[in-house]
Amino acid sequence: TIISFIVLALLTSCSDKETISSEMYIGAYRIMDQMVPYPYIIQQKKDSIYLYDNKGNTIDKITDNSIRKNKEIKFKEKHLKILNKKENEFLAFDLLDTINFRTFKNRKPSPKNGARFKKITSKNKLDLQKVKKGIINSVWKYDVVEDENSNPNNDLDVERLLYFKNDSLNIVTNYYYQDLKIISEYETKAYDIFEIDNIYFLSLQEESNNPQPIYQILEYDSNKIELKDYSSRESKNISFYKDSIDIEDYENLVKSISSYSNCFDGYKGEYYFGDDVTFNNGNDYIVKHVNENIPKNEINSGYLIVHFNINCSGKVDNFGLIQMNREFKKISFTKEIVNHVINKVRELEDFPTSNSQLEWLDYKDVHAFLMFKLDNGKIVDVCP
Repeated sequence: TIISFIVLALLTSCSDKETISSEMYIGAYRIMDQMVPYPYIIQQKKDSIYLYDNKGNTIDKITDNSIRKNKEIKFKEKHLKILNKKENEFLAFDLLDTINFRTFKNRKPSPKNGARFKKITSKNKLDLQKVKKGIINSVWKYDVVEDENSNPNNDLDVERLLYFKNDSLNIVTNYYYQDLKIISEYETKAYDIFEIDNIYFLSLQEESNNPQPIYQILEYDSNKIELKDYSSRESKNISFYKDSIDIEDYENLVKSISSYSNCFDGYKGEYYFGDDVTFNNGNDYIVKHVNENIPKNEINSGYLIVHFNINCSGKVDNFGLIQMNREFKKISFTKEIVNHVINKVRELEDFPTSNSQLEWLDYKDVHAFLMFKLDNGKIVDVCP
């Protein structure tokens, strides 16, 4: 019995060592209050540390056996100083990248501007080729799980339809209010599906100055893809479900709606930063424009607040909706008036450039809102 116990203890010890001999961390975001995607993967494996890009390619490998606080991991193109290390994550600062990693005035690393890496703690054996083959040429539906990267929104349901082609991903975003489709937009991105040591990833691709997140693929079958999204403060599982729409109908849908994409999918500025990004023709124009052909079936009074982004081309989209009565309590206006107001807001085009005018704060798109005051269903004022 004693011998059996010793053998069991030794086996357990060996098993533990094997488990921690290879640890993988995924770049979640950089800059704590902006959360710009940081699409890199770091793997500590025995006596080596590997750096991978967002396609699973090995960028560099160094001889080292630990990642710990205050240590510098010196890859050829990145010198990552570990500012903090916890059990399941660490905070790193790239000493070579002086543009994206801004220091304090004394040139010491600023933790706020560091990059957060999260440990991958679960994995399942998948057939990579089966995943790739099964995802392509089907439309998948994702009911968006909003987080701090989303615009404020209490009342719109947001759905994405994703069509993976061989070399690109088409994304249609539908906004619903009380089951009525209010508005749609579409964009196209590149993507990649890859594997590192039996851990599987889906990454989105844009230009190098517009980084996109890397998702871990947790599960796959012919009707569902389960992913882990590390790009917000709290990681979350998200699911894509195979949709019944056929490819021809999907492509006809794309042809019927407007394209929209943020110029930078990381941080959005606010309309009041630097020179205000407010409508050039003034609020009186907005009130007159939105009141044109307004539905007559609304009797409530209160506030209808439409949140949106203005991209670097002056286009408006990425909507959110909040509704309140005059006592600032939740209210629901009719489908007809919500549909009308949001579509009228989308028609507004005469906005100034949204590019950052601030040297210390980079952004290309801004978040803005219009707060409409309704009196018995008629818009009487708007701010800001």
